Amino acid sequence: MDTKDFEIKTAEYASAEYEGLRSLWCEVFGDTPAYIDAFYENFGGDIRGYVVADETGKVCSALTCHICGTYGSMPVYVSYAICTRADMRGQGLAARLTSFVRDQVTEAGGISIVSPAEPSLVSYYAKLGYEPHFYTAKRAIMSPEYDLEEYDDFDEFDLEIEGADPTPFRAELDLQQIPVEKYNIYREAFLTGQPHIEPSSEMLSLIEAESMNGCGLYSINRGDAICAISHADPAGVIVTELILNPVLKELSLDIDTEIAGMIAKYFGAVETIFSTPGASGCQGMVCGLPHETEEQAEEYDYYYEAPYYGFPIG
Repeated sequence: MDTKDFEIKTAEYASAEYEGLRSLWCEVFGDTPAYIDAFYENFGGDIRGYVVADETGKVCSALTCHICGTYGSMPVYVSYAICTRADMRGQGLAARLTSFVRDQVTEAGGISIVSPAEPSLVSYYAKLGYEPHFYTAKRAIMSPEYDLEEYDDFDEFDLEIEGADPTPFRAELDLQQIPVEKYNIYREAFLTGQPHIEPSSEMLSLIEAESMNGCGLYSINRGDAICAISHADPAGVIVTELILNPVLKELSLDIDTEIAGMIAKYFGAVETIFSTPGASGCQGMVCGLPHETEEQAEEYDYYYEAPYYGFPIG
């Protein structure tokens, strides 16, 4: 089938196009229809679906675009859940759709962002006009409760710890769950001077809602740090964001790893996998971002190596 036989359509919520988008999303990513509906409802008027349909109206490729926050004064829109039917891949449909949405966002004065799920996609998105810009450092640290040599070869998905108790240790760490609004106040204060995306309340609400096993947004030691914990069990704790109070960070470069280790101990887990501001991994590629002026550069403290993205939202 020639590419001219395909049409890009907006998938309004509950429309036939949306039903096709949702079905393809479920097929490719394994999510449930209820999850996708809740995802759309969370963002309300700040989310829109787009599809490429064939001449019969069947959805062949799909993309969801939603606002995730602001960067400076510019709104940031994420192209998310980009997918194509297995039998229609290799025809450039996803690239065509991504480029279409990119232009829609940038022509309206926003920043279009994609998150390469693997390093090979960086070059793919670069061909579509996106440039690496936002970075996040991801690391893992063992709990001080466990011997590193004993557990260095464990499979986190198959690990069974004899006598493991999911009850928190409640030791040496004051971990308090806090509401979205308070978390964002801390976050903005801690990231003062560092270029970063300020997440919308809807984005933070989504992060909180998707946390498992009673996890969510936390303050640590009443202001030493904040973190977003998405999952915790005896095998490990997943911290999607750990940000230190800048005053504390000045005391030691190892404090974030010490805190991450104590989080693992708190939950009775072997390790914590955590993400912090840093320059070791490209998490966001952008299009539509004006080149920084000399005056804008002076607003930031370039002790920091790279603009910070934040949550895994793409």
